[in-house]
Amino acid sequence: MASSLIPDPLQMWREALTQLESNVNSFVTGSMDSRDLVRSVHQLSAVSTGLQQAFEKAIGSYLAKVNLPSRKDVAELAEALRRIEDKVDRLAPPDAAQAMPRPARTRRPPDAEPTAAAPAASAKATAAARRSRRTAKRASARAGSRS
Repeated sequence: MASSLIPDPLQMWREALTQLESNVNSFVTGSMDSRDLVRSVHQLSAVSTGLQQAFEKAIGSYLAKVNLPSRKDVAELAEALRRIEDKVDRLAPPDAAQAMPRPARTRRPPDAEPTAAAPAASAKATAAARRSRRTAKRASARAGSRS
């Protein structure tokens, strides 16, 4: 393949990166033989772990003082909730969710004897109310974007 007069910048970058990696690897490999460096890295790791534990303890005590749950508390609560849901699922029959009728999600209380026309009229009124809310939101969004 004929070489170009213009060098490939990506090829130059790859070669420079490969050279840098080999230099860093040889430096780290040679310096890890030193006992002083290994001891220093070990001490730094121990100090870092100690600071992390102290920070977690301070945050935990602060959250307890302001009456907020910690991450551990939330995880324990989620685990307890999962166990409860599993127990409920085992107690309920497999098709119990499908067998029980769900109440209508309206603001009106259920009538003693609903008529056949009432649900259709209610559905139309609900759909109209949703459309008018959407239209009002769009209009306010347009007005806000113009100013």
